[in-house]
Amino acid sequence: MKRFISICCALAALALMALPFGIRMDFVSDPGPPMEIATFHTSYISMMPIGYANWMPIITAVLTLAVLVLLVEGMKKDRKIPICICLIVCIAASFVSWSVFSTLTIIGAVVFALHFALLAIQILYFEPQKSKTYDSFKNDRPYE
Repeated sequence: MKRFISICCALAALALMALPFGIRMDFVSDPGPPMEIATFHTSYISMMPIGYANWMPIITAVLTLAVLVLLVEGMKKDRKIPICICLIVCIAASFVSWSVFSTLTIIGAVVFALHFALLAIQILYFEPQKSKTYDSFKNDRPYE
């Protein structure tokens, strides 16, 4: 059930990132006295923020996709540490994008909350698989 909730959170984050209102970009018209600010909204996977040196949304989108792949693959193997690293980088990239480029929107805040929830689920509820210790290997050897 925890894995299903994690996969649903990652899918919801990816769906929200695909919406065209995820990133806000502000442009100033002229440096003259009637200064006008034009605001445009793009999705996380748009190339427009990259053209203005904001790589953080696309990094967040790619790492969220990587988290989804690791969650689906993790049903067979334990992938807790790579998932946590990807989610920490996603959260940090969101903060950098908000503070440097002023790109905060409601969709961005919900994506951040979903990443934080995924990280909390990974840290609190998933136990790493136990590896064999020296004692268990010692018992497997019949010749000693």
